[in-house]
Amino acid sequence: MKSFIKSYYSQVLYLRIGMIFLLLNLGSVPTIQAQDKPNIIILFADDLGYGDLSCYGAQDVKTPNIDALANEGLRFTDFQVASSVCSPSRAAILTGRYPMRNGFPVAQGEIEKHKDYGLHPDEITIADLLLQRGYATLAIGKWHLGFNKGAQPIDHGFQHFYGLKSNWHTSHPDLDDVYSDNKVVKENVAFETLIGDYTGKAIDYIKENKENPFFLYLAYHSVHSPIQPSKEFIGTSKGSLYGDYVQELDHYVGQLTKALTQHNLDKNTIVIFLSDNGPALCHFGGSAGPLNGGKYTTMEGGFRIPAIIKWDNHFAKGVNDTFLSSMDLLPTLASLTGAKLPKDRVIDGKDITSILKTGKGTSPHQVVYYYNGTNLQAVRKGKWKLHLPRTSEDQPFWSKGENEKPFNGTNLKNISCRGLIVLKRPLLFNLDKDMGELTDISKENPEVVKDLLQEAEKARKELGDVNTIGTDQRVPPFKNIQEKI
Repeated sequence: MKSFIKSYYSQVLYLRIGMIFLLLNLGSVPTIQAQDKPNIIILFADDLGYGDLSCYGAQDVKTPNIDALANEGLRFTDFQVASSVCSPSRAAILTGRYPMRNGFPVAQGEIEKHKDYGLHPDEITIADLLLQRGYATLAIGKWHLGFNKGAQPIDHGFQHFYGLKSNWHTSHPDLDDVYSDNKVVKENVAFETLIGDYTGKAIDYIKENKENPFFLYLAYHSVHSPIQPSKEFIGTSKGSLYGDYVQELDHYVGQLTKALTQHNLDKNTIVIFLSDNGPALCHFGGSAGPLNGGKYTTMEGGFRIPAIIKWDNHFAKGVNDTFLSSMDLLPTLASLTGAKLPKDRVIDGKDITSILKTGKGTSPHQVVYYYNGTNLQAVRKGKWKLHLPRTSEDQPFWSKGENEKPFNGTNLKNISCRGLIVLKRPLLFNLDKDMGELTDISKENPEVVKDLLQEAEKARKELGDVNTIGTDQRVPPFKNIQEKI
């Protein structure tokens, strides 16, 4: 009897030990999942046009490394940013919100008027969300969202920052200085050394964090002015110095993707490549391909940009024509990593996970707005895009001009690289048939025009316009927002 009891309790003890081990193993599952969360890299080019890459049809440059990303992932033909200038576009991609909603509608400059102008401390970024999910976070390169206290990268979810406050320039004492977090570590840096320096830092970061999930936001200065590639790339393209500059960017993108492969991270890293806006056609060149206009305009050439997203064995491959937005990245990355979106604010971006996984689907955006600074200039609904009446006085400082004449024709083939500065009547385009916005068809479609004018009024009420404060508009901390002084 005693041996039976002893045997019985031994079995119970073994059973309990087995249960404890099972519970411990079950308890360890979330940790394993946390380690398996994808790394995320956003490669953000500057002023790179829709037609500047060979995978988008460029004939005078060769971009084999970016083309390889496109071949291995999804290349988008109708991917839009939320502004055709640097700062607002950057604020929108990081917050998932229109610049008028996140308080950053105009480009930030090193001027007295903008001394307190920065990304508002209350705004929540992709980095904020991923940091809460256990990600290491680093921003490298061009910030351009203010560097006052509360507006720096380390105030917005990035554990560390390495780069420049804004655009590189010698006109201001510290615009050619490199910062680490919020301290200067290199002074008077030669512009052509930056892209190699940034890439080296990025690769080191990948090595240091290969055992845990990381988010790397690498904002290149390329191909913004000065058009100044390093010596070894000069003369390498058929596209003049600008083409050389594009090929230099491609080279360093390749260095980064090769590092991912070398450290066996390419299979578990989401790589997102896109541009902040269209090319600076009037100033430095570049190509918008079949699109009209470029940087500083609300034509498609200013807002529609090259965009590629890759995640091996998880996302589809090929070419996707769905109308999507850079603002979609925040909710999509939140969904993919289990991060919770804030419920106290409007997120304008949409979760496009299903489109990325299948390569198919319809646009999640019913209506999209095109602002130039604080001026609402166009509305898109499906295939229809309506350019709205405007004056030269309505324009932000980068688009203002004297004695501007309104556009009165129907054919926009030969309009200025500055786009439509003055309009007295709406212009309507069917982007499915006329992505270049060449032929106005407003007279043939009065009901569509009426509908889109009503959508514009809704936008003005909510997000504002010149001389109109919207119900959900975060207003910058200075007056005369569209003026430089």
